[in-house]
Order: sequence, then C-alpha cells, then structure tokens
Amino acid sequence: MQSHLIAIFFVIIILPSAAFAQSEIDKDPFSPGFQFDQKPLDEHEQDLEFLNHLWTIAIVLVISFVTARIVLKIVKKRMSSSN
Repeated sequence: MQSHLIAIFFVIIILPSAAFAQSEIDKDPFSPGFQFDQKPLDEHEQDLEFLNHLWTIAIVLVISFVTARIVLKIVKKRMSSSN
C-alpha cells in the first residue's frame, strides 16, 4: 500500500514539475545590462504568453488527474481482489 502512495505522489507532484523545469541558463541574470537585452512585450504579446502558460498548466493538471484516476482504479482493483 505504501508503494502505491509513493507512486501516486511521484506522478502527481514530481513528474509535472520535472517535465516543465526551466533548463535554460544561458546568461547570468545578475550581469549588468541583462534586463535591457530583451525588448519589452506589448500588451497583446503579454496576453498570448499568459494564455500559453495557462494552457500549459491546464494540460498538466488534466494529465495528472487522469493518471491519478487510473492509478486509483488499479489500487482499488488490487485491494478488492486481495480481500
């Protein structure tokens, strides 16, 4: 039973955060002039970026819920068959 809880914890918490971890470390954020290298986004681009982040979060949540539901069905089936 404990291994199932660890697997559920891994799938719901650790896997999505590892999948979308930031791996770009090209420049030092504290170097002088780093803040001014990129042009600022206008309002439309900011809205598109926000919408993109929102869709990413929604997809991760749906995948997490579906996998958690599948894992819980498997656990429930094994618990009922062992009794």
